[in-house]
Amino acid sequence: MFCIQRQEAPDQWVQELCFKTEFKAYMCARTKSLATMNTYRVIDPVLNEVTTVVREGKGLTH
Repeated sequence: MFCIQRQEAPDQWVQELCFKTEFKAYMCARTKSLATMNTYRVIDPVLNEVTTVVREGKGLTH
């Protein structure tokens, strides 16, 4: 199980959704990040590890 979290403040994350696969969680986090210009991350709650951080927005280069 992989969950996505939205960044509320520099050290504050709010959990939103969980998915069976890391790929589905990543795609959801990326889509939400593009739509809202917020930072999202994918975590593995079993291991308590961040697997991906997705940042989209003004001033970011790809």
